Amino acid sequence: MAQNTGLARRAVLAAGLAAAGVSLARPALAEKWPDRPIRLVVGYAPGGLTDLIARLIGPALTEELGQPVVVENRSGAAGNLATEFVVRAPADGYVLLASSGGQITVSPHTYGNLRLRPVEELEHITMIGEGDQIVCTNKALPVGNFAEFVALAKAQPGRMSYATSGAGGNLHLFLEFLRLETGIEIEAVHYRGGSALLPDLMNNQVQLSLSAYPVVEAAVREGQIRPLLVIGRKREPRLPNVPTATEAGYPALDTCVNWFGLHAPKGTPAPIRETLQRVVATAIRKPAAQERLAVLGLDPVGNSPAEFAERIRAENRLYGEVARRAGLQVD
Repeated sequence: MAQNTGLARRAVLAAGLAAAGVSLARPALAEKWPDRPIRLVVGYAPGGLTDLIARLIGPALTEELGQPVVVENRSGAAGNLATEFVVRAPADGYVLLASSGGQITVSPHTYGNLRLRPVEELEHITMIGEGDQIVCTNKALPVGNFAEFVALAKAQPGRMSYATSGAGGNLHLFLEFLRLETGIEIEAVHYRGGSALLPDLMNNQVQLSLSAYPVVEAAVREGQIRPLLVIGRKREPRLPNVPTATEAGYPALDTCVNWFGLHAPKGTPAPIRETLQRVVATAIRKPAAQERLAVLGLDPVGNSPAEFAERIRAENRLYGEVARRAGLQVD
């Protein structure tokens, strides 16, 4: 009995020392961080919006932290390969994720074989920027506004289609949300990226699209497609006569904005996360960065980790419900 008691005491003491060792090791890690290059992982090919955002903040992190921040493109599965890579990486501040919102709050509900839970398995550091989305149609359709499009679609159920930049991505879910909110019957056609769908939209092979404004700006300016609706929190300054979804009577849709964020593996020490948030928030408020973000159709955000995490949780709940109602799931 005495021997068992001694063993129990030693086990408790060992557990206490181990806990103390962990608590002491984390500040020590944060104090010397970074002492080697940092990898900023992007889930899409070079030249896309997420990649451009990463290459915007990378130099600012390099300058402030004194170590190279190297952008690493790991494209595939709508960004999910990159998300999984960062989720499984050591939580030491040397592997970070530059995300688009769909990777975090949409994919868990649309990909049936997803092997990760990015909402719970990542540290959400800050939202870098967010911007509106533009609903466009073919100029040949006899509609001048979104209400007329909805009326035409209801008069021809199942005869029109909408284009997405990929099955299971955020634009797919957002357009399914639009379908549910308006009550129209319209079929999905999937393309490999936002630019790939434009020729078919212009040629009336598909009748509706949803894109960030920079993707469709040239086609809109040249009159090849017609903007009907802004999905976002305010009107697009370059389209002053196009109403928001709220103004058109569909306020729920204005949650479907385009955002980009910075994340780290779960358990990354708080001092590292706080430093990263501070550096990014400062960098994106500089005039040159704001000008670049504006060209990309984005407003700088730089919110706190707590604010960012709450936004993610709210969107995750909403989009899970939308995916359930739409029966939206891809393999």
